[in-house]
Amino acid sequence: MQQGISLRDEGHIQPMVINEWQLDVKLNQALHQAHRADFALYLSLLSPEVEEAAQFYTPEPVTEPKPDRLRQQLGIDTSAARRFALQDGDLDRLLQHSIALQHGGMSQLKLTSYLNPGPLAQFDEQKRIRGDVWRNLSLHARRHLTAEAVHKMPADPTALYEVLQQLHQNKAA
Repeated sequence: MQQGISLRDEGHIQPMVINEWQLDVKLNQALHQAHRADFALYLSLLSPEVEEAAQFYTPEPVTEPKPDRLRQQLGIDTSAARRFALQDGDLDRLLQHSIALQHGGMSQLKLTSYLNPGPLAQFDEQKRIRGDVWRNLSLHARRHLTAEAVHKMPADPTALYEVLQQLHQNKAA
């Protein structure tokens, strides 16, 4: 009788399956014994993130902030750039927009909004995710957004050499 993966172990919820090391030999056994349903289940449990796969440890990209050359060439002050969220005085600006629409029509509203743009969002939180979007995320995506960085084991090139030696010995035999 084949044992499956249990998300509960004596009343405690086990951690989420991220890479194939957590499955031990179950993935390999399902493949060799032609248990397609089990193999598909185990694959679906794995995280889709490439950097979380057991064999890949991609280096973290180093990004340096680059100054905006075009803004510097044109002499535009970047500190006065408008934020997207609702700020002090925006309610008066929106009132001006509604008055312009009432008295001058659509053309007056466009002119007023181009000269004094209103806020584009209610909140200015970069990490904010709407509830309906959050509910549609997979469990791995939710874990990725809420958890801290995943501990990555250092890559060991000598282990790859040993695997290649074993493969070469198996072909020679």
